[in-house]
Amino acid sequence: MVVILGTLGFRPETLIPTIRSTERLSSVIVFHSDHERSKDAAKDIRRLCELMGVQLIEREIPDAFDFMTVAKAIQDDILEARKKEETIGVFNIAGGTRIMSASALLVCTLEGLNTVYVHDNTLEEIPLPMLHIRYSDILTDVQKSLLKYLVQNKGRDITQGDLAKEFGMHKATINHHIKKLQEKGTVHLETKKGDGREKIVRAEVSMELLLR
Repeated sequence: MVVILGTLGFRPETLIPTIRSTERLSSVIVFHSDHERSKDAAKDIRRLCELMGVQLIEREIPDAFDFMTVAKAIQDDILEARKKEETIGVFNIAGGTRIMSASALLVCTLEGLNTVYVHDNTLEEIPLPMLHIRYSDILTDVQKSLLKYLVQNKGRDITQGDLAKEFGMHKATINHHIKKLQEKGTVHLETKKGDGREKIVRAEVSMELLLR
């Protein structure tokens, strides 16, 4: 079973070339806003899918300008498809708001998915040169554990000393791991208020997507 995903705006033409070009296609998942014109575009896609005998799954995004909400909705379906062992053919990012396209591109980068854009005028599919790796795989188990703890406790001021106590490690070992996480762009340090010698460790917001 092959599934394709795509963001959809007002023009169904931006998604149709990908639907037609995908072999062994079994289902299409589209993400669109609650705007009436987007809903109308989804109706056109539904008619095409019905003619082709392909299942269409619509995901209406109430706030298509909320980056993390859109990204998490998209990632939910990608993770679910993988759980079902479905083959994800490609993600079409040609439609929807700029925020929708940008969040889809980030998720595809994190998940190592094939991605295409469709030219506005020629309607030609343009494959994007994505890295076919899952970014979570570049982290060690210890680094993942540290990041998960920081994400789960993002409202707290956590120092490297706090992490050493929580994980039962020497502070120098924690410092080494945090330095590596900084190099990978997953955390940053902030000066603790009232104590310039202490540093607060913050996970980047995007880590909520990386670690799901």
